[in-house]
Amino acid sequence: MKFVIKLQKRKLKKGKLMLISKDEIKKYLDNIPPIPKYAFECLNALKIGDLKKAADAAENDLILKKQIEKIVNSAAFSLRNKVDNTLQLFTLLGLENVRAIVYSYLVSLLQPKEWKIFKLDFGEFQKDFLNYYKKFASLEFGQETYKKYSEIGAIIPASVCVCDSLLGDKKEKLNIILNSAPLEYGTLLKRLTGESLFGIAATIAELWELEKEKCEIIKKSECEICDNPISALTHFIFFYLVSKPTFMDLNSLIEFNPKCIEYIPKTYERINNDS
Repeated sequence: MKFVIKLQKRKLKKGKLMLISKDEIKKYLDNIPPIPKYAFECLNALKIGDLKKAADAAENDLILKKQIEKIVNSAAFSLRNKVDNTLQLFTLLGLENVRAIVYSYLVSLLQPKEWKIFKLDFGEFQKDFLNYYKKFASLEFGQETYKKYSEIGAIIPASVCVCDSLLGDKKEKLNIILNSAPLEYGTLLKRLTGESLFGIAATIAELWELEKEKCEIIKKSECEICDNPISALTHFIFFYLVSKPTFMDLNSLIEFNPKCIEYIPKTYERINNDS
């Protein structure tokens, strides 16, 4: 069965809703926990290309080490045998891949204790997004481009956690709005906060000191105007994943722009052939 894009025409009421202020968003994002000590040391070591020092730092954070082993030994990285030695893992993967995995670990720390809006296995969504991003960025643009921008696929899922917390705190009022108007969560998010799903992800990336160029690519993934190939890819991957029954709860967070396909013909063809 072919992967088919279905778009719905939505009637949206004009006007601003002010249930969540800019100050509330800033306060929430400012309260995002700082990067844990050893993860911070690991990232700093990776920046200067010191894999030994990075591996030593990761060894001191048991949760980070476990996350690395889980992701690396998954099918996406195609290792022949299970590897437990952190330095060996880092050497096999290379600097860029390891940075993506460490950022993926930081995203996992943002999961709300209780999901108020979306019901999903966030760990699976996070893993699938990271794996699809690696697979299709390499297919579409080549391994070197993927490596250069590998952290982007790790950070974008963070916005789902933030959206659930921001919208969940206003759940009762949101239900009143949703019962009276055909609005979806992505539309509500922009009207309530002035930010999109990907705009929030970009802000998180800035807080975690990701390079400005990569933050801009994440922000442009909203694809109101599709003019960046990597942004178009991440936009498409998010839509593709939330079209699956497992993650359908997140479907209303994105307003899909089919023009993104123009930038990623190999990815679109591969998905259609695999469906």
